[in-house]
Amino acid sequence: MNNNSLPSHCRIHSSKEVLTKLKIVLGVKSAKELATIFQVKPNTISSWKKRDSLCYIKLIQVCNQYKIDLNELFLADYPYQTIEKSHHSIPIIYIEDYLEYYLSIEGKPQKLKHIYYPKPVCFEIVIQLYAVLAAYQEPRLIYACCKKVDFAAVEVGYHYAFLLVQKGFQSYTIVEVDQNKKVVYVQKETTEIKELKADDILEIFQCMTYLPC
Repeated sequence: MNNNSLPSHCRIHSSKEVLTKLKIVLGVKSAKELATIFQVKPNTISSWKKRDSLCYIKLIQVCNQYKIDLNELFLADYPYQTIEKSHHSIPIIYIEDYLEYYLSIEGKPQKLKHIYYPKPVCFEIVIQLYAVLAAYQEPRLIYACCKKVDFAAVEVGYHYAFLLVQKGFQSYTIVEVDQNKKVVYVQKETTEIKELKADDILEIFQCMTYLPC
């Protein structure tokens, strides 16, 4: 792809970003599943990320098979959305967009970025955040696929992403709910239990599933 032919504001995604976006668009969770679609070994995907390179012939074949627009895949700020109407447009909040999203809650308009799924999904927004997945010991960057809920709908034992006053997005598992006092008690992995008051919570998102970045 010739960078000189692109508008000056367009940034091209790295190979890692392209592969991550492909996982989200195709609805797969692991490099192994993505490798199956590409018909390559799983370590080939890892090699592409490390070398910041791609097999463009296979990539074009996959995009043609699943009707994915290469411009949408490669360009960070592509102005034209040409993915088929059968795809579902889902807003996504990246870590670098946290502040802008937080300010938008106070009335400043913001246009969220979107990703596209080729099939119906059980969530309505994707939030990039740090969390511990079952397969890993340490917190890592993930995509949390969420649906927005009210305070009255939160349940013990479920994982939520909270947008907190002056703190931004924080992810916790609820260990106790007191609807009368409008308080939830939450825990992050094995840390001590914290109290969150409803007045300090701007928005609540229940995490339905996760994708590693």
